[in-house]
Amino acid sequence: MKSRGVTMFKMRVLTFFNHAGGVGKSSSVRDIGYTLAQRGYRVLLVDADPQANLTDWLGVRQIERDGAVREIELEDTIYPSILADEDAELALPVPVRVHGLDLIPGHLDVATIEPLLPGQLMGVLRLKEALKLLEDRYDFVLIDPPPSLGQLSALAVIAAQYVIVPVPATGKGLKGLQTVTVMLNRFRKANPFLRLAMILVTQYNDTTNHSRESLAQLRSQFGHLAPISSPLTYRPALYPDSQLHGSPLPEFARRNPVTAEISAVTDMLLESIGIRNE
Repeated sequence: MKSRGVTMFKMRVLTFFNHAGGVGKSSSVRDIGYTLAQRGYRVLLVDADPQANLTDWLGVRQIERDGAVREIELEDTIYPSILADEDAELALPVPVRVHGLDLIPGHLDVATIEPLLPGQLMGVLRLKEALKLLEDRYDFVLIDPPPSLGQLSALAVIAAQYVIVPVPATGKGLKGLQTVTVMLNRFRKANPFLRLAMILVTQYNDTTNHSRESLAQLRSQFGHLAPISSPLTYRPALYPDSQLHGSPLPEFARRNPVTAEISAVTDMLLESIGIRNE
């Protein structure tokens, strides 16, 4: 079975995880997800972050339901499937179609899952179970959890087969990665097959020794854990502009070198999880 030249296969669930904020997590989910969709894969993005940056940066500020346009509500998010009654089917809501892919949007009130989840039977497994119902519909599910070590992050990582860790090419990024690796080992107790697929280097500035030295240290200290990606360059004007326009960077700046960088990172990710793009 093929779709636009891409061979169909079992759905892969990938969570982009880092407990630190401002590391390029949401923009990477957006841009890699868009790139996969442009290659013909069936892609679902899940915004599990109460900040809802992924949703906003895709330009989804309202949604259409039953022929009417309205604000995003909690029922449009992961919330109802995670906190459904014990006997209810843990089905996710109908996604929003945007930029050639599907999105379960985020909302500030998704944060209310955090204190309630420990009281749910098998609570941290509920997103994983809900996604199983979509196995025939998607090739990739990319999850964007909050920058934290809380219940929402646990929910998102335990739902995944693969974790991608965005790390800025800075000394602070290197220090934070140590905490991430410790937490992944803890999450494997609930998901033994969880695999670290890639350390995604972000905010790289090749004009500074600091960035170059940080990248070299990433490769030497953590290269044995997972592939270290080619870097995504720090572009302080381009990223905010694409966010403002609600457009993935490869769509917003098609002729800019950033598009080639994102494509190269996507190639590396596919190779890391054993997929060859035909």
